[in-house]
Amino acid sequence: MGLQVDYPKVKVSKRYMDGLFGQLHVRLTEPENPSRPPVLCLHVSPLSGLVYEDLLARIGTDRMAIAPDTPGYGMSDAPSDIPDIPAYAEAFSHLMDSMDFKEVDLVGYATGSVIAAELARQRPDVVRRLVLFSAPVIDDEDRRTLGDRFGHVIKPKSDGSHLIPLWQQVFAGHGPGQTAALCHHVFTEHIRADSDKKPWAPRAAFEFRLEEALAALSQPLVIYNIATEVHGSTLRAAPHVKPGSIVELPDWGHGFLQTRPEDAANRVRNFLDSV
Repeated sequence: MGLQVDYPKVKVSKRYMDGLFGQLHVRLTEPENPSRPPVLCLHVSPLSGLVYEDLLARIGTDRMAIAPDTPGYGMSDAPSDIPDIPAYAEAFSHLMDSMDFKEVDLVGYATGSVIAAELARQRPDVVRRLVLFSAPVIDDEDRRTLGDRFGHVIKPKSDGSHLIPLWQQVFAGHGPGQTAALCHHVFTEHIRADSDKKPWAPRAAFEFRLEEALAALSQPLVIYNIATEVHGSTLRAAPHVKPGSIVELPDWGHGFLQTRPEDAANRVRNFLDSV
């Protein structure tokens, strides 16, 4: 895996920026003298860039590290129409241009990995390398099972009983070491999204042909296959990953960015900074 380092942490700031679909909320680090290309981190849906705060603080010491909330999630404005994955990627392409990025590395997580692959396909002129945690190639069975879990609308109820299935979405898939308290930390993002729009990004990912995007990439990439509901789906990506590899992490699961931030930072850094 490479050198293990306990990295110093830097301040993570928050701001709003004008985006393709309205205002885009971002978390970012801004070192005074960056020596590495910036890194853009795209989150699993229906959460937000909140999941990357610990990672940003560790990898943002020598580069700008930025984690936007996907449009419609966290505190970013939602599109007026239902987007597909290319539309989400276009929103982040617009962000890269507005920040005048000449080159950028991408980190993706599940839905964020799908968007990152399409963004790299759209912008080979700017995207340099990719680190993807879970990159599911979806089949019809996945669309049924994952759609039942993440693709349906949970309407608010006056007695608050809708919060139980929302909580179950979070806690049912918790990973090793991800306590109820850590799940609660990100639970706010599940209830922040508009109920009708909350399934938009997962549905878009279920319909997207990730294998075609991966096969079109020329940038170096690594996929870390962690133990989640899309572990088997990520294995299907292997034949389509030409300039990269898939690495199994059977002891990692959802919440790894909270429970293993140093390990995650080491893996991201070692790949992005390799020759």
